[in-house]
Amino acid sequence: MAASGELATNARVLIVDDDPESREALGLVFSGNVAACELVATAPAALDLLAQGEFDVIICDVRMEGMNGLELLDRVKRTQPALPVIMITGAGRIPDAVDAIKRGAFQYVTKPCNAEELRTAVVGAIGDRRRQVGEASTRPTRPPPTRTRSDALIGPGSAMRALRASIELVATSSAPVLISGETGVGKELVARAIHARSDRRDRPFVAVNTSAVSDDLFESEVFGHVRGAFTGAAQARKGLLTEADGGTLLLDEIGDMPMSMQAKLLRVLQFGEVRPVGSDRPHFVDVRVIAATHRDLLALVREGRFREDLYFRLNVLPVFVPPLRDRREDIPALAAHFLEEARQRSTRSRVRSISDESLRALAEAPWPGNVRELASVIERAVVLSPSETLDLKPVSAPAAGSAVAPSWAVTTHQPPWTLKHLNHAYTGWVLDQTGGDKQQCADILGIDLSTLYRWQRAEQAPADVSQRSSRG
Repeated sequence: MAASGELATNARVLIVDDDPESREALGLVFSGNVAACELVATAPAALDLLAQGEFDVIICDVRMEGMNGLELLDRVKRTQPALPVIMITGAGRIPDAVDAIKRGAFQYVTKPCNAEELRTAVVGAIGDRRRQVGEASTRPTRPPPTRTRSDALIGPGSAMRALRASIELVATSSAPVLISGETGVGKELVARAIHARSDRRDRPFVAVNTSAVSDDLFESEVFGHVRGAFTGAAQARKGLLTEADGGTLLLDEIGDMPMSMQAKLLRVLQFGEVRPVGSDRPHFVDVRVIAATHRDLLALVREGRFREDLYFRLNVLPVFVPPLRDRREDIPALAAHFLEEARQRSTRSRVRSISDESLRALAEAPWPGNVRELASVIERAVVLSPSETLDLKPVSAPAAGSAVAPSWAVTTHQPPWTLKHLNHAYTGWVLDQTGGDKQQCADILGIDLSTLYRWQRAEQAPADVSQRSSRG
């Protein structure tokens, strides 16, 4: 271990700042003093690097175009909660700094950064992390996650061998790709595998679910906008196409893309031309577009809901991801993989293996939700099974043959629930299933423990206000 106040020479630092001058200046603070100092301009590029290998600390600007520093912080804390993040904020933006600390940032530093102050913060962050995980002065012995690791690619069956061969071929080109398959088969994971095996693997991979973006925001989200382009556009935004320049853009659920945007996307595919909202000056990008859908695009073309010319532009290199029911020989390998992952998230679970009976039940289940559903069933069983052998009976999984709906499920005779109501109900149900263990509940939900507490406070707030009002 490096002496107190000294920066470990085997440290790996990741710096995220969209201002080139600021980014280079931060890099100079650590240049030659650490094992590696990676500089990236966007949060998606940082996430790609984090998926490829380990870092000891992240230094990130709060205000960035596209995904900002706070959003990146949230993503990091969900996937690597022990990784310290130091946020950089303007001197007059203390609320940003306070918000960052509440979300789990290790510390914040104000601009203009004092080099010694920043180094001291990094030394403290790395030392705190290594104390938490009990590391010695050497790098961790476990290998960093491989960039090609993908749940969708697990399995020895013939269908998966054919899919892996298709991915290897498609990755050698920069032509558009259309990935089709049912919901839950792992289309995004296949897209990431194509990117990771391509010549663009060191450039950003940016993904957007087109069905999750409202029509009026879609153009701004994908193409960007200039300052003042519309009400509320206080700052310019690059847009996802520009963020992905040199890399890959995944347009998930492409069948739900607004018709008004399809012509604009066609122009990007033809000429690489991007015109931000409110701008009269187009610019050009080098982006490989991968589209994914669970819908029949040809049927949408016949119905006039999808442009025929865009369909043929996207369907240059088609890749089909088979449903889980067509590759049942892969279920034992997938179940073992998900079991290991679930055990890492639920460290108090007693489960160590899957019984032959449970494995047969998993192999015979219909799996309408495909790989995603299998992962959820294994996760629930790991949390709820009382013995060292995974038991499907308590989890009401499809494989157990149970049709009983959980307490948070909405039945047909009920009026529609709001997302807030559903979130509260489901969170409460998971908390009940874990016996009130908040940390285990947060692990299952995929959120930080502080976020769970924040949700609970928000749920109690209306009652508190009502009580104060009645007393007044």
